[in-house]
Amino acid sequence: MARRINLVPRSERPRTRTDFGLLAMLGLFIIVIFALGFGYYLLSNMLDDKKLELADLEAQTAALEQQVAALQQYEVLAIHADNVEAVVQDVYSGRTLLSQVLDALSLVVPENVWFQNLKLTALDPQTGEDDTTNQSSNTDNKIMIEGQTYSFEDVSRLVVRLQLIPSLDGVEMTSASDVQAGSDSTLEIKEFAIGASVINDQPATALPLTEVEVEAQ
Repeated sequence: MARRINLVPRSERPRTRTDFGLLAMLGLFIIVIFALGFGYYLLSNMLDDKKLELADLEAQTAALEQQVAALQQYEVLAIHADNVEAVVQDVYSGRTLLSQVLDALSLVVPENVWFQNLKLTALDPQTGEDDTTNQSSNTDNKIMIEGQTYSFEDVSRLVVRLQLIPSLDGVEMTSASDVQAGSDSTLEIKEFAIGASVINDQPATALPLTEVEVEAQ
């Protein structure tokens, strides 16, 4: 086989040159593409994690809202119970103990005086008002005593004794007169009527909570 001989001078022969600038740009392009792809991958994973966290928080929020809605009815019941207890406390502190009034009355009546009629009226305790209003409303609680004795001095003595009872105010004799003593004309009988207002002289003590039973509906 015949050998080929290049007759072109070496100085005129074309040379292959490496373009380093183009290689650098190509490498930089590859790096940028890789960085963009890797960054997209990371951001996509972060987005998925955030979506999972958001879904979890939304589920927790929904559960808490259901619990709050379920507890609101108990809050309403607690407020109602507190209001009822406050009314009970007001009624208790503003009460007028009529049994004590009658007990004190029995201690001051002389032996020579007897009652024919005793009328005691009392209103319901006032609530939500100050002490001045309660005192003024308690004057509507009245006691009326009709009885007999042997002399007007005994009637006066009874009036004075009634005035010593702290729960009676404005004690006054409304009428007094002679009455016929039946067949015994020598016995003098005096008939009288005494009226007074019943007031609350009890200290404003709070009712122990152990005695307050409130059933909330």
